[in-house]
Amino acid sequence: MDEHVKGNGVPCLTLGEREHEEKLLQPFAHITQVPGKQILSRIPHAYNYWLKVPADKLIVLKEIDYIIHHSGLIFNDIQDNSILRRGIPVAHSKYGVPSTINAVIYLLLKGLMKVQSLNHPDAIAVCTEHLLEMYYGQGLEICWRDNYTCPLLEEYKQMIKRKAGFWLFKIGLLQLLSDNKIDFTKLNSILAMYVQIREDYCNLCLQQIRSLADPTRL
Repeated sequence: MDEHVKGNGVPCLTLGEREHEEKLLQPFAHITQVPGKQILSRIPHAYNYWLKVPADKLIVLKEIDYIIHHSGLIFNDIQDNSILRRGIPVAHSKYGVPSTINAVIYLLLKGLMKVQSLNHPDAIAVCTEHLLEMYYGQGLEICWRDNYTCPLLEEYKQMIKRKAGFWLFKIGLLQLLSDNKIDFTKLNSILAMYVQIREDYCNLCLQQIRSLADPTRL
């Protein structure tokens, strides 16, 4: 097989390999057939009011965000034993857990490859640092849930800050490409608290509504 290589040394996919890749990414195609509310994806654009990153770089960042964001959603559905996502069956219920996890990892690595295309020496480090924080926080939340542990308020706040890496990596990449180096730590923490607490509260309310609607309880 002839080797096809991009200018940056990354091998290109042949026609046959692209066809196989489409099959590998069926869980991704499944979830993206229904668009989400895109609330978190709008946050970087709000920050860019101050950061002034050029439009061409924003396009690349949007592609990175799209890939990594959906890989996280697909994986979260497995971790949470979810049934529906955006009103349709979750990806792993249709394609199985092994294939879906493989798609998640493949997507995450493709996202990191796109981060390399930003041509900034610290881009990969910033992205992986935030993703490590996110999975650390996610792991804590799962541990508490599965072991019926109620965390202290301060522990809960620290978990939120770590889980916020799921979307804060976008802000970190934006700031790398900007001349504005203002410290957004406090604003990031406030937004993280709002997003997570709102999500947790909505989930609790939804569970209560489902419980009340359960005919077996009547």
